[in-house]
Amino acid sequence: MARPKQLIKKISLGIAFFSIGFVLAVASYSFFRYAIQDLYQWSTGEHIQFSGKDFFLFGSQIFMLSCGLVFLLFYIANRHTNAVTVFGQAVLLLLVFSISIIGISAADAHLKIVECTACDDGILTMSHNAINYRFILTASALISIIPSIIRMLRQLKET
Repeated sequence: MARPKQLIKKISLGIAFFSIGFVLAVASYSFFRYAIQDLYQWSTGEHIQFSGKDFFLFGSQIFMLSCGLVFLLFYIANRHTNAVTVFGQAVLLLLVFSISIIGISAADAHLKIVECTACDDGILTMSHNAINYRFILTASALISIIPSIIRMLRQLKET
């Protein structure tokens, strides 16, 4: 009878880690939204200005689900490792996530400046909602889990 208890424990922990990722995504969505706006302005040397009110009702559901998936895969990849390795993998995940957000935001901001035909003195005025936050955050979250997926595949190959 130990087998069903172990299975229930694994499933419960998986659901818990998915839920933690989802809740963190809900709680941090507006922070990332403002950080991406700042990255757009910073990476273009203030050549992008925002106008109007920054209004949004709900965050991106696909980002929230992808964060839940990232936490779930991180748990699966690191469940049989020691605390030092888990800490190193978490730092790597956060580093890759941050670099991805910066890189994608800067590239998209520069593309918007390049394709601007109605700029005043090289300054693009755009709405807060003209940025595709969903793509930037979801792609960054999914890119950040790649090292853990590689680790998980290596562990499967060894067994």
